Amino acid sequence: MDIREAKRTDVEAVREVARKSLQTSYAHFLEEGTIDDAVGQWYGEGRLEELISDEADDVYIPVLEVDGEIVAFAQCYLVEFPERVGEIHWLHVDPDHRGEGYGSRLYDHVRERFEDEGIDRFKGFVFAENKAGNDFYERRGFESAYTHTQEIAGEEYTENVWVDIPEGEQYRRAVEPHENEDGTTLYVAYREASVGSKGAFHVSYLDEDLKSRYGWFCSACESFDNAMDASGRIVCNECGNTRKATRWDAAYL
Repeated sequence: MDIREAKRTDVEAVREVARKSLQTSYAHFLEEGTIDDAVGQWYGEGRLEELISDEADDVYIPVLEVDGEIVAFAQCYLVEFPERVGEIHWLHVDPDHRGEGYGSRLYDHVRERFEDEGIDRFKGFVFAENKAGNDFYERRGFESAYTHTQEIAGEEYTENVWVDIPEGEQYRRAVEPHENEDGTTLYVAYREASVGSKGAFHVSYLDEDLKSRYGWFCSACESFDNAMDASGRIVCNECGNTRKATRWDAAYL
């Protein structure tokens, strides 16, 4: 077994692992046609190539090989503001190789890599319907801190965000009010961050208690004027700050 960073020549092998993993993990709550649409939407021509070829320090995609064959990989980000957070968005394991601990080995590898980077906290992202993925983080002492709503083929699904909480602490969000162009006061949760090309995007809410979600706040130009497509790509309409597509399958066994 060997774990290394993905290369552009790995694109086809990585895409095949993602396809098989997606079909297996989501079959219990997505119809076959919806899964086919998602495979094309998330892993279509150019999307995976762009992610793997990204040389930025904030993107990390390790692959796990067994006898020269890629059987698992992870998609991870390093978010810098307001604290250094290591995010594991998805772990993919080929269904033919599940139950052998490869998801756990990838997790341990990523955690060690980000700890070397001096991160302050870890986050894991899992669709609510993926019981195995949620159990994976709960067993490791993570706390389900908040949720996102993601769109798959026109339907909305809930994604849980798990955060590791040091013993004796509670998860605290840095919240700051900002006025929108129409005069509405919106509340930006700075710890709910996602990497952008020019600066982080942060989740914004209509209320200070963070119960009613509004959208995204671009830290590069301090604007709420942005759009997100079905694959999770966000583009700020003011400054062009962009978050890449982030919809990947979670498979942790």
